[in-house]
Amino acid sequence: MSAGKIVEKFERKILKFVGTKFSVAVNSGSASLFLILKFLPKVFPELSGKKKVIIPSFACPAISNAALFAGYEPVFSDINLDTFALDFDDVKKRITPDTLAIVYIHSFGICNDLKDFISLGVPVVEGIAQSFGGKVNGKFVGSYGVASFSSFYATKVITTAEGGSVFSDEKKLIDKIKDFIDYDKKDYEPDQFRFNFKMSDIQAAIGLAQLKKISFILKTRKNLGLYYIKKLHNLERFLKIPSKENNIFFRFVVLTDGRVKAESVIEFMRKKGIMADKPIWKPLHYFYGNGSDLKNTEFAYEHGISLPIHLSITKKQIDFISYILGKALQTQMNKTGDKNF
Repeated sequence: MSAGKIVEKFERKILKFVGTKFSVAVNSGSASLFLILKFLPKVFPELSGKKKVIIPSFACPAISNAALFAGYEPVFSDINLDTFALDFDDVKKRITPDTLAIVYIHSFGICNDLKDFISLGVPVVEGIAQSFGGKVNGKFVGSYGVASFSSFYATKVITTAEGGSVFSDEKKLIDKIKDFIDYDKKDYEPDQFRFNFKMSDIQAAIGLAQLKKISFILKTRKNLGLYYIKKLHNLERFLKIPSKENNIFFRFVVLTDGRVKAESVIEFMRKKGIMADKPIWKPLHYFYGNGSDLKNTEFAYEHGISLPIHLSITKKQIDFISYILGKALQTQMNKTGDKNF
């Protein structure tokens, strides 16, 4: 079947790594966020008529795409440079009576406690594609908010090739999503529509095989991330190194201290055969032009470097990457006339 017993099994098994009561598997992470936003007002009538969704600008366009597709206005908020996720004080000042939800992305594998955000009284929707299976204070990310969503695209923590899931303790939300994506052989109201956003059994079978390896995946990433931190210790005068606490190291993102821009370092490293990159393509407010005062976002874009980290990378390769990163920083700082390397 396109979506049958194997999808149902995947939905049950995956809950072990998120901690909510219910889940529904869909065909992409974008669809999962769209479906949550679409049906929140149906589950919580007090949200009806609200038109704005707070999202980080330092994120994938899939986040803003889903908000726009659901009919809402994205409100771009700044990030915290320790977590690369939403900054609490910045979010707080952007909340208005028209705010439907806050979309909080646990970025790059850094897992965060969301109690402060939940205390703001606005529904919090968690994005966990980059931190899937991670915990904070013994509690899984994805179980803090009213709902959470994940992509299982090929590059994510686990993959179904393409696909995603919605997680929630709100059974009514999950039931409405399941009804919406199961479009055939149902009576329709004149203004009603449904779409086929279902995951296939083939995708779910891949996901089940991935779940069997998740302990290995998380342990390996943690060990690699800790090794990077050890090797880069002597560069901490010039680089902000990610925290090793509550981090599954989906990505390994460092920040230069401002004296050197990321692009010059990335170019140097690529000439040495190292595929370093910027953490995101571009901040989302660059596309839509309605962001303001997002200083941390713009600093992270100008000075952030994503170093290679994946399950098949070796410690010897990390040694080489760390050495070349040091040479790149030294070269660029010499060009600026700074001799304090």
